[in-house]
Amino acid sequence: MHLYHYLFVFRRISQRIHDARNLLKESTKILLILLACFVVAGIFFFSLYSGLSSSPPPISRASFFELTIANNIGERATDDPFLASLGGDVETGLQDILSSIRKAKMDDKIKGILLKPKFVGAGWGKTEEIRNALLDFKESGKPLYAYIEAVSNKEYYLASTADSIFGLGTGLMLVSGFLSEPMFLKDTFKKIGIEADFVAHGKYKSAPEVYTRGSMSDPQREVLNNLLDQFFDNLINKIADARSIPAEVMKKHVDEGFYTLDRASSYQLVDSLIYYHELKDMIKEKHGDNLRFVGLNRYKQVPFSSLGVSGDRQIAVIYGVGTIVMGSAGLNGQNDLITSEGMAADIKKAAEDDDIEAIILRVDSPGGSGTASDVIWREVVEARKVKPVIVSISDVCASGGYYISMAADTIVAHPNSIVGSIGVFAGKFSWDGLYDEIDANISKVKRGRNADFFSTSQTFTDEQKTIMRRFIMEFYQDFISKVAEGRGMTVEAVDEIAQGRVWTASDGKDIGLIDVLGDFRTAVNIAKEMVDIPEDEAVQLITYPKTKTYLEQLLAGNISVRDMTKIDLASFMIPESFHSTIHAIPHFKAGEPLFLFLNHFELN
Repeated sequence: MHLYHYLFVFRRISQRIHDARNLLKESTKILLILLACFVVAGIFFFSLYSGLSSSPPPISRASFFELTIANNIGERATDDPFLASLGGDVETGLQDILSSIRKAKMDDKIKGILLKPKFVGAGWGKTEEIRNALLDFKESGKPLYAYIEAVSNKEYYLASTADSIFGLGTGLMLVSGFLSEPMFLKDTFKKIGIEADFVAHGKYKSAPEVYTRGSMSDPQREVLNNLLDQFFDNLINKIADARSIPAEVMKKHVDEGFYTLDRASSYQLVDSLIYYHELKDMIKEKHGDNLRFVGLNRYKQVPFSSLGVSGDRQIAVIYGVGTIVMGSAGLNGQNDLITSEGMAADIKKAAEDDDIEAIILRVDSPGGSGTASDVIWREVVEARKVKPVIVSISDVCASGGYYISMAADTIVAHPNSIVGSIGVFAGKFSWDGLYDEIDANISKVKRGRNADFFSTSQTFTDEQKTIMRRFIMEFYQDFISKVAEGRGMTVEAVDEIAQGRVWTASDGKDIGLIDVLGDFRTAVNIAKEMVDIPEDEAVQLITYPKTKTYLEQLLAGNISVRDMTKIDLASFMIPESFHSTIHAIPHFKAGEPLFLFLNHFELN
């Protein structure tokens, strides 16, 4: 081939490459323009939606509150049409449910509640709080009906409050009690050459055992049996009482566990089998043909002021929901994170605000960073010097979650809330065996005998393990000393009930970790009493931190596609009960002591 042929071919190839580059540039521009249009459109429609929903929707003179519970339930939720349009999971806010039930009780336009529990994505603390609100609603004398199709423990636990339970004949009931199946990965890791090397203090501090043991330890089994006994007895007794069935008969039904609603009706667990639209027609016949049904999304927007309820005096409600980490205020309350700077700043702001008379910390946290917990604890101590601080516990207030709560004037919790886990652990994973398996050779050059303290190519040396134990013990002693100070106990007494053990709040009250068994309204009433506000006087609840929509988080840089991809992949690689801590993992530092309760048992 002649030289000019080569030049011709080369020019053609160069031209193709040039054309491809231009096409790629144009494609990139188009994609960016489309993305920008999508974001702008999202902002526009979100703003439009917000504007349209700013005024309360009209409620007819005769309405039934149709309360369907079919989503995960968080402490608070943000109306997020942008996330919904993307097909994302939108949580239902617990406070939206509770306040709507309270409004329905006093609203003359609401003639009753039709409850439809389809999926209760909440812990037993939140579930108990909803159940208590429904029981309180019944004191109004208005009817409460429940309709069930496929239910398990929590759904039926709520439905049992109803005056009458209706169901689909071909529906099913799986009210079978509680199962705990902790997973242990030591032998799995061994097969792939990974070894977990952790140091923990506390006989019952079982958080690292999922990685360091091949089976359940006796102390962990002791704790689980205690928890299961209490949850099981509560389930049996409360349902039996609500349905006027002897407890021993109810236990037999639960032991059988799984049956159709047709069979459940023969057990007196369902009053009538009927289709849902037939039930609604029946309610209309009884309460008027003009009756309308209003759902949660509409009714939650009706302000209390429209019912003649308003207050001038203010109480702050500061939410501490998620895993505790060191971090900036901007991340606080996002992605199941409590950041040290964010929550501490919120507490300080509320303490310095002269209009705010008391502070309620609403805590739902398994803990996290020991250092971050201490930063928040200190701000609670300072706030308590100028105004009352009350803690209201949701599902979990364990380890670091309890650390940030223990300095409060009063701690309120549901009997079924999980509390305690006063202990600490730290450690690392050695990948040395995996490196050998894949022929990855590690060469070390170091200065300082323990420069390789957190190297992933080896486990701790004997000296390093001794140093780590000393480090852990210093944090543990500081932890129990502060518990003793906050709870008015001796250090020895705290040490005896600590040891990393988790308790139900019912037990926690008996041993001094909890002051009052109750719910969020109990905490509000205690705050009122401490600042001389009459119990029947309404107050303004000023909430912190501000909730952010998915779009606001995205624009603020708190969410990236890369981060979400990593988190989604990680979700498949660890037990489901660990998922709430996934977002916190990148924030934990090497060697950081963790006051963290890993809920590796499921109470379904």
